[in-house]
Amino acid sequence: MNTYEAMLLFDPSLGADLGKVEAEVNRLMERSGGRVLMWGKWDERRLAYPIKRHKRGVYVLVYFQAEADRITGLERDVQLSESVLRSLVLRADHVSEEQMRESLGRSAQQAAPEEDRSEGKPREGAPETGARGGDESASPPRETPADTVAETSSQSEKPGEDEA
Repeated sequence: MNTYEAMLLFDPSLGADLGKVEAEVNRLMERSGGRVLMWGKWDERRLAYPIKRHKRGVYVLVYFQAEADRITGLERDVQLSESVLRSLVLRADHVSEEQMRESLGRSAQQAAPEEDRSEGKPREGAPETGARGGDESASPPRETPADTVAETSSQSEKPGEDEA
């Protein structure tokens, strides 16, 4: 069995209830013969463009094990699912369990027994900040290429051009 990483974009109405998300992930894995190692809500974001008339989506990151020949069936089932808007499945044999937990942050849900799950409590050794790490409000805004182009073009104008 190989280890895989799946990024699933869920309908935001379903993504608000993690129980329904877990049920859908388990249903998809059961149909493909996969075994969920861990999963978690990664983020909820505004989409760059509407997908199936949705302007927002909930990203869920799932690490699982499955046979290589079953991935095509899993991708087909994900496309047929009404609650999943988009998906990406990548092979993740090189990712350790610690790296999986780190990428999921505090939202990691173990596929192991129920007593391992701690709702609302930080995982032991988990960072106190969000899933992306660090305090984003403290970092200065980045300069985008568009800002650089705007500054360059305004500086290149000759001072006497308006007066003509």
